[in-house]
Formats: sequence, structure tokens, C-alpha cells
Amino acid sequence: MRAGNATETAKSSSGSNSGKTKYVFPILSFILFFAFAFQLWYFAVRTSATVDEPAHILAGHRHWQCGDFGINPEHPPMLKMLATAPLEFRTLNEPPWECGSRVTSKTDLFVHGTKFVVQNGVDSVVIPARYASALFAVALAILVFASVWKMFGRAESLAALALLAFEPNLVANGVLVTTDMTLTATAFAAVIALYGFCRNPNWRRFLLGGLAFGLLLAAKHSAVIFLPVLFALLIADAFIFRRNKTSLAKLVLKQTAAFAGMFLVGLVILWAFYGFRYYSIPTATAPTVSVSDYIAANGRPEAVDSLSAKIVASLNQTRIFPESYTLGLADIVATGNRNMYLFDRAYPTGRWFYFPVSFLVKTSVALILLLPLGFAFAFFNSEKRREMMFLLAPPLFFFAVALTSGINIGARHILPVYPFFIVAAAVGAVWVSRKNHVFRYFLIALLLFHAVTTVARTAPDYVPFANDFWGGSDNTYKIYRDPNLDFGQNNKFVKEYLERENITDCWFAPHGNFELVADTQPCRLLPGSFGLNISDQPNEAVPPVVEGTVLLTAMVFPPRGGQEYVPIMQTEPVARIGRGIFVYRGRFEIPLVAALSRIERAYLFIRQNRFEEALTDAVQAVEHAPDDARPHLVLGLVLLRTGQKDAAARELEKANEALKANPVMLRNPETRTLQELKRLKDN
Repeated sequence: MRAGNATETAKSSSGSNSGKTKYVFPILSFILFFAFAFQLWYFAVRTSATVDEPAHILAGHRHWQCGDFGINPEHPPMLKMLATAPLEFRTLNEPPWECGSRVTSKTDLFVHGTKFVVQNGVDSVVIPARYASALFAVALAILVFASVWKMFGRAESLAALALLAFEPNLVANGVLVTTDMTLTATAFAAVIALYGFCRNPNWRRFLLGGLAFGLLLAAKHSAVIFLPVLFALLIADAFIFRRNKTSLAKLVLKQTAAFAGMFLVGLVILWAFYGFRYYSIPTATAPTVSVSDYIAANGRPEAVDSLSAKIVASLNQTRIFPESYTLGLADIVATGNRNMYLFDRAYPTGRWFYFPVSFLVKTSVALILLLPLGFAFAFFNSEKRREMMFLLAPPLFFFAVALTSGINIGARHILPVYPFFIVAAAVGAVWVSRKNHVFRYFLIALLLFHAVTTVARTAPDYVPFANDFWGGSDNTYKIYRDPNLDFGQNNKFVKEYLERENITDCWFAPHGNFELVADTQPCRLLPGSFGLNISDQPNEAVPPVVEGTVLLTAMVFPPRGGQEYVPIMQTEPVARIGRGIFVYRGRFEIPLVAALSRIERAYLFIRQNRFEEALTDAVQAVEHAPDDARPHLVLGLVLLRTGQKDAAARELEKANEALKANPVMLRNPETRTLQELKRLKDN
């Protein structure tokens, strides 16, 4: 009788505990989803439009308006069209050329993209576009949660969601009107769809795989990197995990046919985003621009004759892809080498160690500590080796390809590895927790630290995040001079500081589109770190001496900015805005800054064929900084364009002498100027 009572009591107790705990999982899941969505919203409304967003927003609007894909071909239309769908119910101020009438140059895109956003109300345009863009981030969170639950279990799915919800890189890029999160979400979806097909091949899963392939191709041109590893996964799965006596030759043939079929379905979906039209301009009856001409206009001169350029040109002749899509591949070739800045050193092009360093700096402490457990799990757990093959092969391959990239301008370019590594880390951590109960408490503490660090110490400025191993986000400026630090997101913070301090007379050297910056705050603008006056209106010429309050983005600090702002930086800043804007006060002699402002004006006037005004500013630039190469380059270009070849050649010699005595990192427009003047000398 006692034994029976004891049994009943135990059952009752067990049922009571079960009743108390059965809601824990859904409640925690809801909290994590809500936390992720809240951070996306908070970042969307609290930060300014970044450098690339206005251009993408204008392009998306034109895609809807008339099917114009000759604007911003460097990115497929899917994300841009999703982001701008909420805007298509409004009457908007339009750019000054008829939609679909011509291929839009990058300069016009950036100039008029900024104007489009400013004239239609920055927040009323950018924030709804960001909300729409965030759908990819939310979809990624749901897909990670659901797929991990199905592949591994509830605990693993909860741990993965906890890591994902507070990973600063995913929050920062989750709402921006850029293509990095789009690629990240669709790449993960394609791998999961392929895994499902391999587990249980049928027509439904085949079509789902084709859909995922199509969305992947339409996400970003670098999606092509995933295609060989997806094919390799199909073949490897057939070799390693085959369950019948089908010959390997037949199995490989079958898997190859399946991949080809999925790719063809995906190709149809890609063409659908371009309206099943080859030509980028809706009224065109012939190619709008050659691949070689596009590369020459947008890249470094040496890129035109590269093997990659020839491959893209040959691909364009096949017409497998829409013309605009092929021009996007050409853009990768054209812009495939850019200046790199890391640890106060400047490099003329990318280096293999940039992305490994960026992953170690920009990734949360929790993910870095737990990721090795995921690799250990893959090695020691044979039951889940198939799942781990699908989860680890794609990101490792993508990461390896990234090491060869010449475009090292932000950890966002390796964003697609994050969901895969998050899942691996979560699975490994839960695996160890089941073996060691003490580790379970460590894992809970680590995930709480992960959440608190992100919400309390990082939000809302997730862009310059650096983990505590490197001193935290306050030290990011000591490591980077690229969008890992400042992507133009600080303008609202600057405005709030100036209003709080009641400052109206000031100077500001920003990172971002000048007209967008000018629209948000009262400061007069100093030469910044973005382009050479991407505007159609000249900025005020800067005098060689300024007084009062001066704000500098750390992006203009050496080595990216050279020595022009050193006279200001030698004084102690009186304040700091966010993580990357420094405030100074005093009287500063800055003749090189004055020269650079004249150079920016001169390049603008050259683009507009206003050569007399360009000559005036170029001469003034030389007077302000006679020992710097850049004023001589722009003066030489003005002289060349006005037919004064001998005088232009003399300026080239002076520029070469200045470069030998005082090397500076030339930007792409200046590099093209140097090449043009050198061709004059050679001829």
C-alpha cells in the first residue's frame, strides 16, 4: 500500500513539474523572437541612412516604376524591389530623367539616390524600406529555429535562436537596404532545402530546392560562390550516405541531373525578377553597354584585360543571364580590388587575413567560444555527421573564397557564414551540456552575458561592434577605417549631440553622402572619406584656417585620411559621439584640407564640363598644398581636358615627384586620372 502511494505521489509530482515546465520552451522562444525583432526595429529608427541605402532605394523604385534594370545593375533587383514596395503607394519626387531612358551611371545613382531620399523625406522613405528589408532577417530566424529543431532537437533550436537574436552583425545588417542579409538568408535556405531533398528526394522537395536556388541567385551576385559547394554536397551525400545498391555512376548521374534541374528552375525564377527581359532598358533593342566598357568606366584600368573580365564577356554572349545581371558580374570584376585599412596600416588591395581578423573582432564572445564545440561535435558524433556536413561545408568554402577577395571593406561580406556557425555552435554547446551538467550553467551564463552585452552595451549602434577580447566597441576605430566602423549611420547621433550642446556653428568631416549629411545637421562640411564629392552641387571651399567646433569621423584619421587632419587630431577631443565621431574645439591650420576641398570641387566641375571653374579650384589646390601629388593630378586632368597637353604632362611629372617624396593612397578617381595622364605621356 505504501509502495502504491509512493508511486502515485511520484506520478503526481512528475505531472505537476511537467505542467509547470511545458510552457518554458514556447515562452523563451517568443521572448527571443521578440528581442530580435525589437532590436531590428530599434536600429531601423535610431540610425541614419547608410552610404549605400539611398542608391538601392532609388533603384528599387525605378525597377517598379518602369522595369528599369539599367540602374544599379551591380545588385539583383529582389531586395531592392521588396524594400521599396511600401513606397509605391505614394506620389514621389522623381529624378530629372525619364524612367528607363538610359543606363544610369554610378555617380548619377549616388547623387540622385541621395536627392530622392532627401526630397521625399529621409525617415519617411528609409524606415519603411528598412522594415520591408527586415523580412529576410525575420525569415532567417524562423528558418534557423525550425530547421535546427527538426534536425537536432528543441534545446538546440533554442540555443541557436539565443545566439542569433543577439549577434550584432545580424542585427546591424538585418534591416539595412543592402543585399548582405538577403544573401545570408537565401544561402541558408538553399542548403536546408538541398539537405531535405537528399534525405527524402521527391518532386515537392525538388521544386522547393529550385525555388531556393532562384532566390539565392536573385539575392546577390556573389551567390554564385555557393553553387559549386551545393553541387559538391549533392555528390558527397550520394557517395557517403547512399542506402541502396545503385551503382555510383548512376547515382552521380542522378544527382547531377537533380542539381541541373534545380538550377534551371532557379534560373527561371531569376529571369522572372527581370521581367523575363534580356535588355536592361525596357525600350532597348540592342545591348546597352558592353562588358568591357562597363568595367573600364567603373573599375581600375588593369581590370579590363583580366581573365575574369574575358570570362564575363563570354558569358554575356551566351545570354544565359539577363544583361543587367551580367553587368553585375562585370561590376565584381571592376571593383574587385579596393584599398584596405587594418590596424593603422593601408594596403593598396585586399589581404587574405582581413576576414579572419574581422571574424575574430566583430563576432560575439559567445559565438567565438562555442563554435569550437560545434566542430568537435561534427568530428565525434557520427549519428549527425550528415547534418554537420551540410551545415559546415558551405560556410567554410565561402570563407575560404573570401580569403582571396580584393574587396576588404567590412565583415558584412562574410555575413552568410554566421547562421551556419551559429547552428554548429548551438548544437555543440547543447551536446557538451548533456555530458556535463556543470557546463550547462556556464552555457546559460554565457548566453545571458551575450544578450546583456548586445542590448545594454551595443544598441542602437550595432555597426561598429567589436567584442570584449579586443576592448569592445569603443576600440573599433583603432582597428578599422572602413564600414566596420562607420557606414554613415551616425548622422542622427551627431544631430542629437549638437542640439543638446546648442551648437550651430561647426565643421564636420563625415563618412557618407554629403547632401544627406547636410540635411541632418547644421555644420559646414569638410572633405570626408567617401568618394570625391558625390554630388551635383559644389560644397563650400574650406579655408586654410578654421575655428570653433570641429567634428571628425575616425574614417578620416590616418592611414585612410592621410595627414590632412593631423593638426586637429594633435589636440585632445572634448567629446565623442557614438563610437567613431570625435569632437574638437580650437583654432586649426589645415591647408591640406583646404586643398582637398578644392580638389573635390574641381572633379565635380570636370564631370560637368565647367573647365574654367575646375581650373580655378585646381590652381588654388596646388597653392594650398604644392608638395602633395593630388592637386597636381587634378590640375593635370583639367589641362588635358582643355587641350593643354604639354602643361598637363608637366603636372604629371610634379605629381610623380610628389608621390616619390610623400606617398599617399590614391582613390579610384585619382588612380584613373594618373593612368590617363600616363597614357598622354606614353603617346
